[in-house]
Amino acid sequence: MIDYNAFHNYLVALVALYRRTRTTKGMSELARRHHCTAVTKDQFYQMKLDKLAPEQVTPQLSRVIRDTIGRSDARAVLRESIGALNEGILAGGRISQGSDRTVQITITQPAQEAATPQHASQKQSAALPPCKPGWIVFRKGGMMHLVSRLLDDDRFTWNYTLVRGEDGREYITEDREATASRLDNGDIRRARGSEVARFLGALTRSGYEWSADNANGLFFVAGKKHATEKAVEVFANDIPLKAYHNTGIHSLQAISPSPFRFALGPLLPTDNGDEFMTRCYDTQALTAVASQMKSTFPDFDSIREMFLYDMPTLCCSEEIREYRVALVKDDNNGTCYWLARDRDVLRLLSWISFINN
Repeated sequence: MIDYNAFHNYLVALVALYRRTRTTKGMSELARRHHCTAVTKDQFYQMKLDKLAPEQVTPQLSRVIRDTIGRSDARAVLRESIGALNEGILAGGRISQGSDRTVQITITQPAQEAATPQHASQKQSAALPPCKPGWIVFRKGGMMHLVSRLLDDDRFTWNYTLVRGEDGREYITEDREATASRLDNGDIRRARGSEVARFLGALTRSGYEWSADNANGLFFVAGKKHATEKAVEVFANDIPLKAYHNTGIHSLQAISPSPFRFALGPLLPTDNGDEFMTRCYDTQALTAVASQMKSTFPDFDSIREMFLYDMPTLCCSEEIREYRVALVKDDNNGTCYWLARDRDVLRLLSWISFINN
């Protein structure tokens, strides 16, 4: 859930900082301190925050600004993830913001207007337009197909299917023997906006190159991207099992003011954390993290020491930002745990460590 109170406190501090220094420098550091999403420099001026005094930043105004930023970020991620879809597919759709630090794209379709008896037959005939190659169709039960070829009597075949694996993830399979079906068989319909996004996202994750005819809402797969054997081997598993064969990534209970939500460990003791990281002396943070660890790891006793490190992120905007990770050592046996607020950060850092070694 979005922590509107933390974002409000951040905005008040940001406006106060600007009135003092007449610059937006330091806005990312402020957001990190308040554990919330930061506004960009452009957003700061667009929303005329430079004209306000801190006492004029009300909780209601903060909520409006946070929701506006969320919708903007969600649309940007949608464009970057699956490209520009034609307006017909997403007509009436809505993009909403998920958690405070993760843009969750949710596209909902408006409810269909109930058909009156005199118009029921007209609506039924209008709901079954001629099928086209390049359509994405949804089958009852959750499976989706990409229409590849039309046969007689409006039947069609497909070459690519979205399925859900035993690990719960969605991926694309390639059908070598095409099976014919019809759109009006009761189990198949044209995919809606959110379903189209899921299918295209699975195509990308499965390594397929695809293109879109935005004017007509059609999609075409060019084939598998060429990937080196090393790249496939590296990211075949969640974490490198050779290096972390007796551990994994664990979810942590959300306990304020700790920003961390995932832990990698337990790992072998590490004794040189103070050479690279900053020791944490914040009593409230230490208490919150200790509670998180005890609720997840029954054998965890107490924190012997905890270090913090702010990693510079890859520069993809007008300013460099940082991402905070932590190293926690158990006082009982010295085992260590790496903490982060996002699972993928721990996953990717574990691969970087494995490759470098």
